[in-house]
Amino acid sequence: MEKKNIKPLGREAKILIVDDDGGVRDFLTRFLKRKDYEHIFSVATGEEGLEVITKEKDIQLVLLDVRLPDMNGIEVLRKITDISKDTDVIMITGFPEEEVAKQAMKLGAYDYIVKPFDLAYLELCVFTKFSSR
Repeated sequence: MEKKNIKPLGREAKILIVDDDGGVRDFLTRFLKRKDYEHIFSVATGEEGLEVITKEKDIQLVLLDVRLPDMNGIEVLRKITDISKDTDVIMITGFPEEEVAKQAMKLGAYDYIVKPFDLAYLELCVFTKFSSR
């Protein structure tokens, strides 16, 4: 595996939130906007998330829930990496499962965060983009 360099995620970055919990989507959107990110997309299903990634083409970061109503987050992660190699994914979950975390990291997610969020850690993860570029 290629060593990744740490690069800050620019304020102009497009960020996608995929979570079926409207409260989590609202919280993350407000959190990102307070940090001056303006290009935030928020959807409730994996299919909607894939549509945004296909349409926008330059989503740089996805905050992706592991459990979604239409498909699991691992399946969505696989499809995201097929669509866009340049999109980084942080998996988020309210139900931590070690095997799922390992699988997500193996498939290219660069972190796995458990709800409720540790805001300092969330900020570190979101505002630091790991890139092999």
